[in-house]
Amino acid sequence: MTASSLYLDHASTSFPKDPRVIEEVRRVMEVGATPHRGAHRSAREMEGLVDTARERMARLLGVSDADRITFTLNATDALNAAIKGVVGAGDRVVTTQVEHNSVLRPLNGLVRRANAQVDVVAASAEGVVSFEALRQALEKSPARLLVISHASNVTGALQPVEEIGTWLRERNSPTRLLVDAAQTAGYRSLAEVTEVADFVAVAGHKGPGGPLGTGVLWTRADQELPPWREGGTGTDSETSLQPDPWPEHLEAGTPNLPGIAGLSEAASLRLEQGLEQVAERRTQIVSRFLDAVAGLKGVQVFGPKVPTEREPVFPIRVDGYQTSEAAVILETSFGIQQRSGLHCAPEVHRALGTAGEGTLRLSYGALSEESEVDRAVAALQALGS
Repeated sequence: MTASSLYLDHASTSFPKDPRVIEEVRRVMEVGATPHRGAHRSAREMEGLVDTARERMARLLGVSDADRITFTLNATDALNAAIKGVVGAGDRVVTTQVEHNSVLRPLNGLVRRANAQVDVVAASAEGVVSFEALRQALEKSPARLLVISHASNVTGALQPVEEIGTWLRERNSPTRLLVDAAQTAGYRSLAEVTEVADFVAVAGHKGPGGPLGTGVLWTRADQELPPWREGGTGTDSETSLQPDPWPEHLEAGTPNLPGIAGLSEAASLRLEQGLEQVAERRTQIVSRFLDAVAGLKGVQVFGPKVPTEREPVFPIRVDGYQTSEAAVILETSFGIQQRSGLHCAPEVHRALGTAGEGTLRLSYGALSEESEVDRAVAALQALGS
């Protein structure tokens, strides 16, 4: 990326990674050991590193049970582990129109292979699913699982996760709640989410600011999952089955130690910055962007109009341009890197009325500056005029 480029694709992955994160990845690459695979000094050091990483991610998610933090390949891996671990043959699942293919494809696969029933709750034209619609879907007939995004990866719209989770808890519902927090973890406090959820999936490379190829699945202490993978853990090697104790229960094989190390350092940084401060900064970005584009001719921004109801993720269409064409012009003429298309979430585009070519998406990070908003708006104004 050139010095004049502006990266606005944080909904895909955060960039740039902090130098502390990069240095920690480099340092661990020079250590010849894996955790629980030896009693020598380096192996013990790596065991401590992984333990620290779990504790930091637990703090980032607002939970105390660090042993229930499972390291995964990414949020997709975490979602698959939870969905396929909970849903059995013939089970009913409720999900929403705002979900990513990381949810929709595993569920549709279970429809085909295991005769699961999946009910999809519709979203509004702003990409928001109402609490009332969720409640009605869950009261319709027993559901094994509710899968819902905390925030849409297309519109940034926050969904009523805390509200529906509280409703389920108050009724001692047997429905389990799986939250896709890929767009919120590391950007805002999830304490109210983990208070009511049974599983939370995290993309380590997005909000937390860690390396690509890292993720987390948090599982509530009273919930069990069959192993998503089975194999060596370096512990209980005499047993022929995957160990029952967590976290080894869901972690088989050599871990992505450089990735976990980088994620740990990234989580530490985010905790130092303060999740409340990061969330407030991002709300200011939303407010500035929505105010600035409100009067732009030929530019349409989709999603909620209230800054506190969304993350700084903006799907856009510019009159007179295909979204892919507008994306190329923004990069080649204005140095703005973003993403166009359906963003792996085709159903929410149906709700927005943007199915087919999708939208141009601008998405901001944890430390984005207001000047980055002004630059993007100036480019959009030039396109729309």
